[in-house]
Amino acid sequence: MKNFTIIFALGAFASLAMAPTNFWPALFVGLSGLYIFICRAPSPLKAAITGFAFSLGYFGFSLSWIGNALLIEDNPYWWAWPIAVSGLPLALSIFTAAGCYIYKAICKNHNNLSTYLAFTILILASEYARGHMFTGFPWNLYGYSWIDILPIAQIAALLDIYLLTAITIFWASAPAFLLTSRHSRKIKAISLIIILTSFAISYAWGWQRIQQNPIKHSPDYEIIVIQPNIKQSEKWKIENKIPNFKKQIELSKYNIERNTDNNIAYYIVWPETAISQDLLSSKWVIKSISDMLKSYPNEAYLITGALRYEKKSKSYYNSIITINNTGTTIHIYNKSHLVPFGEYMPLSNIFDIAPIVGFTGFKEGSGRVTLELPEGISFSPLICYEIIFPGKTIDKSSPKPNFIVNVTNDAWYEGSAGPYQHLVQSKFRAIESGLPIIRSANTGISAIITPLGYTQNHINQSISASIIGKLPTLNNK
Repeated sequence: MKNFTIIFALGAFASLAMAPTNFWPALFVGLSGLYIFICRAPSPLKAAITGFAFSLGYFGFSLSWIGNALLIEDNPYWWAWPIAVSGLPLALSIFTAAGCYIYKAICKNHNNLSTYLAFTILILASEYARGHMFTGFPWNLYGYSWIDILPIAQIAALLDIYLLTAITIFWASAPAFLLTSRHSRKIKAISLIIILTSFAISYAWGWQRIQQNPIKHSPDYEIIVIQPNIKQSEKWKIENKIPNFKKQIELSKYNIERNTDNNIAYYIVWPETAISQDLLSSKWVIKSISDMLKSYPNEAYLITGALRYEKKSKSYYNSIITINNTGTTIHIYNKSHLVPFGEYMPLSNIFDIAPIVGFTGFKEGSGRVTLELPEGISFSPLICYEIIFPGKTIDKSSPKPNFIVNVTNDAWYEGSAGPYQHLVQSKFRAIESGLPIIRSANTGISAIITPLGYTQNHINQSISASIIGKLPTLNNK
């Protein structure tokens, strides 16, 4: 019990490496501690319990915000809060436990170079598995700890965040290996030199990538990102629908005092579910959108999240739509990677709990798409947590788009670590893809993210505002 408490505390401390603290040394303490305890575990079962305890602390603290959605004012499902805050960490910890069990089962001799590498590989495998199995939840992968050190973060551009996670596990567990290894001092010294050299090379490569790819800005397009900051408890009240819509319109109108080139195109981005089907069916609403877009001196488009209902299929969709200045919808993208229990009920064909929870769920879309705009520019639409999946940000069967649009509604988790962690993952998708990301959140944190992973402009949580900027691209594009 004492060891369980210690390893749980190590996992909890390691969670400080994630946003918003981003204290990456905490991961070195945590993973080194895990390595020592696993090596000393007397059996594979004890090793599995050790790994489970570590991850329970890590996920329990870094994902404690997950239950905030159930504490929204007037939410009738508040009683499920303990299930949410404990259930997900418990489920995710099973993957680490499995990796530790396999490690102990196959590694009979411990504290040497081969077992150190085996530990790195198996912990990586457990992280990869939780990011892919059962629809996947690759949140707070260890590689995300480097977001404040952008030269190291650039390693994700070589493959994706899993490569950086592998290197991070290798580096972070190195102190434990060097302290406990049975190798000679000479072998330890050589190992230390290799580890430090790998870090130096990684940093130098990332620094060079940043220096050789200065960001340039397209003179032909201007981006306007809207963050209305509408509280979740107020968002869907009938009496608030029109005021909320008007607020977004006002934030979006052209500012005539700005001195801009009349030959450029404008793209206004609203957050997830910024408009609902009943409003889309209103001629007054469509005219208001058209008038807002016509306030711009040249072509303007509204790219917005929308809660849609299709009578033909009798289904609800979480969508992104594009509207031109005549009020015509020219694009519709339906979210294809839905959130289990949040947007659909798993196994609903076997266990129909809709009558209990009062929710039938959304219908999923057909997958990644690239949407072409009339000016010859294209974008990949992603809704909310679709942005967290490495390698799944664009349609690989189509030409590479010019940018990615990510709309989200982080008002569910306002005031918590959730929006900060969500932003970090968006930054890594920019690094991996080499594309700018235009991110509009109902509240915190909206941003224009460059292809190198830093925010060109942003709006903090709990602020109602708009940001305006040119579209950033890599200089070599």
